[in-house]
Amino acid sequence: MKINGKEEIIDTATKIIAFSGIDKLTMQSLGNAMGVNKASIYHWFHSKEEILEEVFREGHKNLMAKGFRLNLEGSEDEVLSKAANEWTGIFSDEDLLPYLRTVFALRYSDDRAGEEARALELMIKSQIDVIITSLGYSNSFLSSLFSSLLLQHLASVLEGNEEDFRKDAASFAALLTSTQDKVRQ
Repeated sequence: MKINGKEEIIDTATKIIAFSGIDKLTMQSLGNAMGVNKASIYHWFHSKEEILEEVFREGHKNLMAKGFRLNLEGSEDEVLSKAANEWTGIFSDEDLLPYLRTVFALRYSDDRAGEEARALELMIKSQIDVIITSLGYSNSFLSSLFSSLLLQHLASVLEGNEEDFRKDAASFAALLTSTQDKVRQ
């Protein structure tokens, strides 16, 4: 079998890391997974570290290309559900899932993964702040609470759990509605 380019190597390496762990990624395991001799991989990359650099570069590029649009139209329940669905879609996207699993698996042991995980968490928290503010609340605790719920859900998605976050978003919206006089300022 022949390697069709760097993208094939990067995709395979990302899947090995995501589903088996960084320790399982070697030139030999990569060659085995691709059905080629490891020497073929050296034609494209000189080291495992070079492959890892490309995994993070390409993964980040693909993640940013996915994009995220805030939709602030509708009731509190609808707005929160749309945001949760958008992020769930990103975190369960078949093409992005291996990269995101790699990032969150390595976030404490690899600086690149840690930086990417922190950037994603900050992006989610910032967007939730905008959503909560657009709904008429200025309480940072509410933003933190919904962000934490959403991040917990996304971590569950990365672990392969198919839980539906819509019920949690609806419950949170009901909490907002029932306490609006106390928390709106």
